[in-house]
Amino acid sequence: MFTAPNLIPQGEQYLLLICRIDLEIIQEAGKGFRWKKPERCPSCRGTRLWGHGYVLRYFFGFTHGLWMKRWRCPECASVHTVRPEPFSPGVHYPRSVQLDSLEAKLTGKPFLNTISRQVQQHWHKIFRVLCARWENWPDARTFFDTVVVTGQLAVTKKRIYRENRPHSRHPYLPFALTIKPPYVSLE
Repeated sequence: MFTAPNLIPQGEQYLLLICRIDLEIIQEAGKGFRWKKPERCPSCRGTRLWGHGYVLRYFFGFTHGLWMKRWRCPECASVHTVRPEPFSPGVHYPRSVQLDSLEAKLTGKPFLNTISRQVQQHWHKIFRVLCARWENWPDARTFFDTVVVTGQLAVTKKRIYRENRPHSRHPYLPFALTIKPPYVSLE
């Protein structure tokens, strides 16, 4: 059900659990949908994952938000959220619609009529930033065909990974802190 990423950068954690799920069934069941728990944490391979509630996500074609399951790993303090396979992180539209829009723009055609022009301009701007970041490609079309279409890079601002930062053992202070309010005179 869950697919692990091909390459996780050194010192970073994978935060999304990409899975093949039918969003229609999730819409009907809501929080009652029986999610399959991953066997191991995608970040540290720990086995002690526990449910960490739900988060509301919006997808193209659905009038209301859908509840996506989250799991927390106590060993590496990562929170992993389920994400449907055809949707890139931070994007409400399926990846195929996003790629069709970018391909139309790269071939000199106008933006798609079915989606807001501003959203498509946003995708195109992110794509250009990604092209500039990967300087070894001769042109944007080659970059699109080689990297984006093959699924090696999502056209989104959202980070799929999080840096692995050490955290303190306890989230609270080890001692009680009491501050006496200042004396106020009404005279």
